[in-house]
Amino acid sequence: MRSYFTLFVFLSVNIALLQSQPLITISDYETVLQHRFDSILPSLPDSRKTELNKSIEPLFAAALTLPEAFSYPFDSLKKVGRITSKDGKLRIFTWDLMVDDGSHHYTGMMLYRPGKDEKPMLFSLTDHKGSDSDPAMQMLSPETWFGALYYEIIEKRWDDLTLYTLLGFDPNDIFTSRKIIDCLTMKDDTIPVFGAPVFRLKNKIQYRVIFEYSAKVSMSVRYNENIKMIVFDHLSPAKPSYTGSYQFYGPDFSYDALKFEDNQWVLIEDIDVRNQW
Repeated sequence: MRSYFTLFVFLSVNIALLQSQPLITISDYETVLQHRFDSILPSLPDSRKTELNKSIEPLFAAALTLPEAFSYPFDSLKKVGRITSKDGKLRIFTWDLMVDDGSHHYTGMMLYRPGKDEKPMLFSLTDHKGSDSDPAMQMLSPETWFGALYYEIIEKRWDDLTLYTLLGFDPNDIFTSRKIIDCLTMKDDTIPVFGAPVFRLKNKIQYRVIFEYSAKVSMSVRYNENIKMIVFDHLSPAKPSYTGSYQFYGPDFSYDALKFEDNQWVLIEDIDVRNQW
């Protein structure tokens, strides 16, 4: 017991020293960030959780300005999603904060470097899902980002731009969860733009796709490299009378997909996924 107590005191003192001194290495930042994330306990009041989460942003931003940040793994930050594009230009970090009513709020950091030898540009992503406008029909900025935990990037050419299609998860609240298919382009190689008129669902064009379903079930949305499609569960209400009440929606054991053709992600319904993975 004494040895455990001594170890705890040693770690606490070292964290305190790191936090009170200028941070020099990226591993120093990672250590302090890990401690800060771990200090956001579910039992804390929302105001304290929000305060701690806010204190993470400038620390993370400072870490990401260091030269090695683009390739540094940040492996100890288990609560942070980390994805990197295959072209080596884009890296996005996302994390969420759950408050007492069960809703989730998101924060993101994004690094973009137009060329391998150029210094990456850093952008903070601010969750703005509270907007009254239809998010499926909006082009958004980092300041008005439709927050999600990203887990996959798909790269396509869209006219003369690279279209980064982003797959994300949003636990949302105690009633529903969401899966999100968004996209990102870099205007003039310097300005991030989320959303584009590239999703063709039957006769409707959308800027992003948002699936909402019961928080009691799970939904799969994945890019299948073999068939070059984004494949996802088809959602249906548990009863016809629940149509439009998404807390009663779930997978019905059929699958749809989006295929990139003619500069758009085009919906293909009821695909056969057997032996395709």
